[in-house]
Amino acid sequence: MSTLTPVLNLCQKAFLLTRESNRVGDMQGDTRTLAKALQTQLSSFLALPDVQKAMGGQWSLVWGPAVFETQESATSYADNVMYVAASPDQSTYVVAIAGTNMHSDYDKDQEDNGVNTTKLWTDAFPGLPSYGVPLGINPWPVVSTGTALGVNNLLGMTDTLTTQKSLLDFLRSLSGTKTQTLIFGGHSLGGALAPTLALALFNPSGGPLHTRDWNHVHVLPVAGPTPGNKGLSEFFQKVFPPVGTDAFQPPNAWNQNIWNRLDAVPHAWVVDMLKRIPTLYPAKWEGDQVPSDITKAVNGAVLASNLGGALPGPYTQLPNIQAQGTLHGPMPITTEEQFFAQVAYQHLDAYEILFEVQSLVSEGTRSALQKNLKRWWDSLPRMAPRDATRAASGS
Repeated sequence: MSTLTPVLNLCQKAFLLTRESNRVGDMQGDTRTLAKALQTQLSSFLALPDVQKAMGGQWSLVWGPAVFETQESATSYADNVMYVAASPDQSTYVVAIAGTNMHSDYDKDQEDNGVNTTKLWTDAFPGLPSYGVPLGINPWPVVSTGTALGVNNLLGMTDTLTTQKSLLDFLRSLSGTKTQTLIFGGHSLGGALAPTLALALFNPSGGPLHTRDWNHVHVLPVAGPTPGNKGLSEFFQKVFPPVGTDAFQPPNAWNQNIWNRLDAVPHAWVVDMLKRIPTLYPAKWEGDQVPSDITKAVNGAVLASNLGGALPGPYTQLPNIQAQGTLHGPMPITTEEQFFAQVAYQHLDAYEILFEVQSLVSEGTRSALQKNLKRWWDSLPRMAPRDATRAASGS
């Protein structure tokens, strides 16, 4: 990094920290093994001179990392990962949540693509004390079953390396929070989990934490798929009103899903947006026909979204900021391989460029992320026959 590079703004810092939560996505091991590996990698990363300069000093791990595996074993991959980092003066805490681990069938099939059914907000998080929904939210908020599953996994995590506490108990144990800032952040699946987790914890109608006890509580979802219906979007905006609307480089805004218009992933799960995916990039297909694999993937996603939104109302984006994005490589696209390469670039590299952290993201994190995305895309066609069967049976 150049000696002239300025210190990152807080939004950039939070994004970089969430990016590094994906570091062990391509590793196998039980939860403690993976947590210790990530702890070592993060500690080394945060100690790098260039990172310290960009971050305004050495940030520290204060909770976790914690790892969840649905079937824990020495050969399992992480399903969910989360940690908390604190700024050098401990005035800011960032809850960093990993995105989809496509080595995990559970992650991509149950969490990422678990949108054909939904959970009422009031039934979604049984591990929390009884809670409700603020007056005036209409329709009643629901969250996708997959997002609810992921958030419950995060709520159930315990930091076994240092504090021996859940995230909730750790946050409750902090003192002096009225002068401190708390940020929940994540990219991709993490961009759906972060706002939903923050809303579950800071729900003014019975949630266990209160925004008034902190100087600021912010959420930084990036490239997140849509987690619920219009009621959920309104609920989130009521508790976490948008702060800033700056979509220019680098972003400096909170409580809005920051997404690249050329990125296919945040087009999920709004039906009209899903249908635009095949035409996101200039293309010249053989016979002027979109390849069947792309069509099947989109059709499967549309069917799943329609099923999930049949009763509670359609999936509706959270408040968001759309970045324009820039096409990468020669155009028009003529092959599926070129199409997917563009999807991968727009979902991964483009955000590092947008946030101006591409020189800082570790190679281990970048490698793990690159391996992951193709597996997500390949899982989409399976949704169509599964959900068609469900629709026909009425189950």
